[in-house]
Amino acid sequence: MLGRVTNNTMARTLLGDITSLTSRIARTQESISSGRQLTAPSDDPLGTQRSLGLRSAVEGAQQHQRNIDEATGWLETTDDALSDAASVINRARELTVQGASDSLGPDQRQAIALEIDQLIEAVKESANATFQGTYVFSGAATTTAPYAAGSNVFGADPSGTVARTIGPGVSVKINTNANDIFGSGAPAAPDGKLISTLQSISAHLKTDTPAAHDALRNGDLADLSANLDTLSQARATVGAVMSRLDSAKNRLADVELTTTKLLSETEDTDLAKAVLDLTNQQNVYQAALRSGASIIQPSLLDFLR
Repeated sequence: MLGRVTNNTMARTLLGDITSLTSRIARTQESISSGRQLTAPSDDPLGTQRSLGLRSAVEGAQQHQRNIDEATGWLETTDDALSDAASVINRARELTVQGASDSLGPDQRQAIALEIDQLIEAVKESANATFQGTYVFSGAATTTAPYAAGSNVFGADPSGTVARTIGPGVSVKINTNANDIFGSGAPAAPDGKLISTLQSISAHLKTDTPAAHDALRNGDLADLSANLDTLSQARATVGAVMSRLDSAKNRLADVELTTTKLLSETEDTDLAKAVLDLTNQQNVYQAALRSGASIIQPSLLDFLR
């Protein structure tokens, strides 16, 4: 047998319903005023979890784009330095051809040798190029100049690698080692690389013998061509990496845009829907109040008890 439902029971039930409606209205109003439909994790645990994942993805894409910008700046500095070195090679070739001419005298060759010595210094300056305070040709020893002042000898880590992360689990090598392009610079151990070639040209000009003239024509010019080939290959590698970075950044920008849109759909309030929900909730609330008013009115039996 069902128990009698008293006015007190109905009033308590109504009060609970009104309290629940009041909370829902407050949440909807907060959602409208803040512009966010997820104001607390308890509002939508699954939505909150998805929001955290999407936000992490956006931040990751942004960080990788910053890494790419930094890597691109590094590579641009590298390419500028290599371009300057290429200009040095072209000038050295002109001077070597002049110096090999039988029409020149010793003083003229000495003057050319002095300019070659200055070209060696120019190469060292290019090799000591920095980006944001770090040496781009020093391998992993980015705080150490490849060629110290007053020395032609390579003094950094000849095998170190500098890389940047441009995506989840994706790392790209961005450095070119000075030792591979410009050489060790040790006069006692010529390696045929650019500084060694320039040292050889200077020595042959200063020696000023028929054999030295032949060496200028037959050996040094060929070495300069080989040095230019090495440098051109290095620039091609730098260009290829920059192209890869550019493509990666475009993809990351697309990922950021798409993920940000999904994040907005997850977190942000649909104002049109929220306003409609608020209107409906307020209508239900007003109806509950009207219903409650009739329930809590004293009945004739209440006076007869």
